[in-house]
Amino acid sequence: MCKINPLELIEKYSTTLPVPVYGIMRELGLGVNFEPLENNISGWIERLDGDKYSVTVNSSHAIVRQRFTAAHELGHFIYHRELFGRGVGDTRAYRAEGSSRPNSAIYPVHERQANSFAANLLMPFKGISLLLSQDISDPAVMADHFEVSVQAMHIRLGLPYQPA
Repeated sequence: MCKINPLELIEKYSTTLPVPVYGIMRELGLGVNFEPLENNISGWIERLDGDKYSVTVNSSHAIVRQRFTAAHELGHFIYHRELFGRGVGDTRAYRAEGSSRPNSAIYPVHERQANSFAANLLMPFKGISLLLSQDISDPAVMADHFEVSVQAMHIRLGLPYQPA
């Protein structure tokens, strides 16, 4: 199994805005499917056969949420593949808070790691610096450039978020 360096991956796409998360997944041989799922399920990654994996993303969610979910599941692929064959659901690592289908081998620390990877991939520091150098500093405008939610952009910038 090929080892993927997450920092090299983030660096490779750090100035491509928005970061082509689905292209990256295809480049790594990771299948992506979009299906309407229960609202509390954003998506999942599963081992199909041997070293083949597929991500399913909730097509009912907003596009920015779908992109974050895909990046989050890519984080699980990079960091946690060895956990997919264990726990409830056997081959799936669900991102489904409150769902009846979690993988018991995936802990909150794994979820935080996948979230951190997703944020760094979709909103890389170099990309943020690039926008700031162009005098683009409004979090909502920056979120549009990265195709992420305004809330995610606020969190990435370390700013408080007040929903409208």
